[in-house]
Amino acid sequence: MENLNIKVENVEPEMYGKTTRIYKYEIDGFTRLGKEIRISPKANITINKPGYTTEFYVETVNVVIGIGKDHTADLIMSKDAWEALNAGEPVNIITTEDFKKKYIYKK
Repeated sequence: MENLNIKVENVEPEMYGKTTRIYKYEIDGFTRLGKEIRISPKANITINKPGYTTEFYVETVNVVIGIGKDHTADLIMSKDAWEALNAGEPVNIITTEDFKKKYIYKK
């Protein structure tokens, strides 16, 4: 992966409607994800209020996923996590029911 140092700048043309997120990062290079990740429809999600923020203090890997013609999602992980994925480490995804059993339901 060659070092490109590309700064990402948000562009907000009016034709796209309201802003849903702001990006602030620099791209060092491009490469392939390398391994398939399957996310079960039973995977637990959280629905966050506006203003949700995540800030990484290590190198990251980002995959932009197109959804329909008007939507995108971001899969973001540390570069170390991506390297573990490509080294064959197992991928585990918690279901909503397992999440509730572990964190919500009273014992």
